[in-house]
Amino acid sequence: MILDQAEFRFLEQLLRLRTTHEPEHAAEHERCRELVAREADRRGLRTRTVPSDPFPSLLVGTKPEEKAPRVLLAAHLDVVPAGEQQFAPRVEGNRLKARGASDMKFAAPLFLKAVADLSPGERDGVLIAFTFDEEIGGNRGTRFLLDDEGLRPGAAFIPDGGDNFQLEADEKGVLQFRVKTAGKAAHGSRPWLGENAIDKFLAVYADLRKEFPVVSGPETWGPTLNLGKVTAGAAANQVPDACEALLDVRFVETTTLAATTAQVERIIGGRGEFSPIVAGDLFHLDRDGEVCRRIQAASRKHRNGQELAYYRSEGASDARFFTKYGIPVVLTKPICAGHHSVDEWLDLDSLEPYYRMMLEFVRTSL
Repeated sequence: MILDQAEFRFLEQLLRLRTTHEPEHAAEHERCRELVAREADRRGLRTRTVPSDPFPSLLVGTKPEEKAPRVLLAAHLDVVPAGEQQFAPRVEGNRLKARGASDMKFAAPLFLKAVADLSPGERDGVLIAFTFDEEIGGNRGTRFLLDDEGLRPGAAFIPDGGDNFQLEADEKGVLQFRVKTAGKAAHGSRPWLGENAIDKFLAVYADLRKEFPVVSGPETWGPTLNLGKVTAGAAANQVPDACEALLDVRFVETTTLAATTAQVERIIGGRGEFSPIVAGDLFHLDRDGEVCRRIQAASRKHRNGQELAYYRSEGASDARFFTKYGIPVVLTKPICAGHHSVDEWLDLDSLEPYYRMMLEFVRTSL
């Protein structure tokens, strides 16, 4: 395994921390930042805390104040909730099992090791960013670093997609929104005396569905619409005077976030109240671009001539925040599975070729 005893112990310590967003575990985030800062100091690196409360980010490098590094190594260290046993990391065969093993605390020791393995002259061109809110949207983490701190790397490397040595070439954009419709209450036996707020929403939903048809499988790469939650009514014999629905639209490179938002607002019109909840751009990697050529060359060199297989994801990651700045992002991971599940694991043997590939990419990007 590429990690030495001290580096693996550092990873185990990270995995024991319950860096979820449950209120009772808020202090675990600070403990995580302190643990990373100590490990960075052990390697002669400096740290800077970005006060993006309530989820400060931690920047690490020889120049953590640098706004335009050649390469940004970025990882989120927050995790989704799990049972107590998943915060007790264990090794079974070649698999490390724990919450955060694949998503994505393994990146922390690899990133710090990579900077330490660079020459003194190379280290100045690399910045590490650890964020703590990706699992709830990333707005105080990666988005804040780019939009508010003005971070502008030449390229970014994020191990949060492209599982099993795939290279994520596309991620759909996302628009999650709320629709509220209002009616007039009346007795259910005399519906003509009222206005049914559910009926009003269903009319809106029918028109949304016309422009976002049902998609039957992943082979169709296009926009999708999901009706996730409807809250309305109190009893069968009462005409509801209010209805609230939560919906999720995903869109592809044929449109934009602004155009999709305008499309939804046009469909709803004056029939209901529209309010966005999560709005994120799509991500696209230029397969003919220099960054893509560099990571594929690194893969061939350290993976017996194999290139990373291209992959399209229906989901979203922090890579979407780089889109509007034209910053290319490499999204790829070692062999792993089960993120967000009770059987999350990371293949420890795959870390060596993954690490060597990543380090080669960093060096050729400087």
